[in-house]
Amino acid sequence: MIAAKCPSLKTHYAVNLPTIKVNSITEDKLIQALINVESSNNDNAYRSGEDAAGCLQIRRTMVRDVNRILRRQKSQIRFDFEDRWDRQKSIEIFKIYCNHYNLTTPEEKARCWNGGPRGLQKLTTKRYWEKVKKQLAVQN
Repeated sequence: MIAAKCPSLKTHYAVNLPTIKVNSITEDKLIQALINVESSNNDNAYRSGEDAAGCLQIRRTMVRDVNRILRRQKSQIRFDFEDRWDRQKSIEIFKIYCNHYNLTTPEEKARCWNGGPRGLQKLTTKRYWEKVKKQLAVQN
């Protein structure tokens, strides 16, 4: 159960959000939650400090990593930096990344998307996962 606190002048009230059953989270729902967290569903989002672009806020290093993965797989597919602005291509990049690193659970996918292949070891990605779970609760 996820609870959010709503401040009041006199007391604090807990608002119960729907329980999220992790095994019922589809990849499409997870991707939409990530898009909401990363860019507020904005394909034109850009964070200049990180050069993160598009709905999934993909950095250039991610494009290079996915292209390296594709070369190792002997695939002819390659992405360029402009593909970060295309929602479908961004989702393809996400899926290739998750498959390569054998990320299977929604939490693994979200935390490693946020923190890289070792994202599960980073405390900051736990907070990110909480944001994603809140988005998933809103979707249900």
